Amino acid sequence: MTNGQLALDIARLSYSYPHNWMLKRVPALEEISLQVHSGECFGFLGHNGAGKTTSIKCILGLIQPGAGEIKIFGQDSRKAVARRSVGYLPEQPYFYDYLTVSEIMHMYACLAGISRSARTGSVKKALDVVGMSGRSRSPMRALSKGLIQRVALAQAILNSPKLLILDEPFSGLDPLGRKEFREILVGLKGSGTTIFMSSHILSDVEFLCDRVSIMSGGQIKGIFAIKEIPNYSSGMFELVLGQRNGLEEPFSSLSKRIVKEDKFVRYYFGEREKAEQALRVALEKNATIESYEFVHGSLEDLFVKLVGN
Repeated sequence: MTNGQLALDIARLSYSYPHNWMLKRVPALEEISLQVHSGECFGFLGHNGAGKTTSIKCILGLIQPGAGEIKIFGQDSRKAVARRSVGYLPEQPYFYDYLTVSEIMHMYACLAGISRSARTGSVKKALDVVGMSGRSRSPMRALSKGLIQRVALAQAILNSPKLLILDEPFSGLDPLGRKEFREILVGLKGSGTTIFMSSHILSDVEFLCDRVSIMSGGQIKGIFAIKEIPNYSSGMFELVLGQRNGLEEPFSSLSKRIVKEDKFVRYYFGEREKAEQALRVALEKNATIESYEFVHGSLEDLFVKLVGN
């Protein structure tokens, strides 16, 4: 559940970086503005190079914006006291691989300012949340990518942050790892943690997030509630046939998209007339028809529509 309080308030944020020896500056962010409400999960989407990580670095104070302001729970993000309520999971977390999980966690607890008397309890609680208590004595070099990602999330929630910022949290995870990570994030959201996440895995974003922004070329193209996505993205007609139907070539001029799977081929049509024409051809060819229906627009459709060019 969300409430009226703003966890994150970004107003007219701009940033540019020097490009060459002439010190010509290239804009990376152009007056972006967004608000994240306390208790919600907000998806921060965009193509590679859109400016997502640059924005996150500005929020965290790792780089200074050229213009604009950022507030975290009403406080200027440049103040250390504001950032104390933030936990951060970077896209590519790095840990000293000769240390154990417990040693890494105690080091971060110390850096977070957790008192010596409270560290053991805080470390155990964080490891319990991510399911790593049983591996506390394992050296980091012995962990898989998925387990390292869990440790990275554990250090991000060590200080019980009110705002959790995740940069590509599902990067490098296999399907099982993604499912387990999603369940952890659902639990954190359920406990009241505000989540601000950047991800390319749009299906996970649709599952977890309440709202999303879509960014391209350093600008925010729109902010949308997940439940309202079908209203913004037009649907398509989907015809699903069995594999080896021999119709890929004749349907290529009619369909907008063809998706090949292990046992099926999915054809998507933007117009009813073309979809029904393809259906008639499939019937005439005695192709195995699995389904034919109108499917509402998805987050992926909206994303491609806004940044596809």
